[in-house]
This record gives sequence, C-alpha cells and structure tokens, in this order.
Amino acid sequence: MAETRDRQHNPGPGAARVEISEVSELIQAAADLIHARTAPASAVLAFHERKAALFEALAAEEPENVDRQEAAKSSRDQVEYLRAMAERGCS
Repeated sequence: MAETRDRQHNPGPGAARVEISEVSELIQAAADLIHARTAPASAVLAFHERKAALFEALAAEEPENVDRQEAAKSSRDQVEYLRAMAERGCS
C-alpha cells in the first residue's frame, strides 16, 4: 500500500513558503511561451530558471519528500542543459 503524505506539513521557523500566486504566475508564463511559439531562447531559459527556483523552494519546504527533491534536481538539470545548449548556439 502506498504511503500517505502529510499535506498539512508546516516547515520550520524561518522557512519561506511557496505562494499559490507564484505557481499561478509560472503557469501563465508557460502558457505565454506556448502561444508565442517562437519565443527567444533567453525567454525559454528564464522560464526554466523560474521553474527550477520554484521547485527548489518546494523541495526546501519538505526535505524528506523524495519526489520533491527529485523534481527540483531534474528541473535544475534541465536549466543547466538548456544553458549549455544556448551557449553553443543551439535553440
């Protein structure tokens, strides 16, 4: 049976919580990029940077949550890959 996760987890004092508005803004940015279709590489990279920062903040809220840790690492790896491609002139 799958382990249930505590959805009411409260991080320790001083830990910043991810606000719903941050998630909403990221989703809007994704939609804008999809509709642009020819967004410059800098805009795509900036979006992925924001996404990685958001996932890292979520992971910091629950350091024991393996799924969040993996999502944050994967997102950061994607940023590094995209940055390397941009430096090579690929898009």
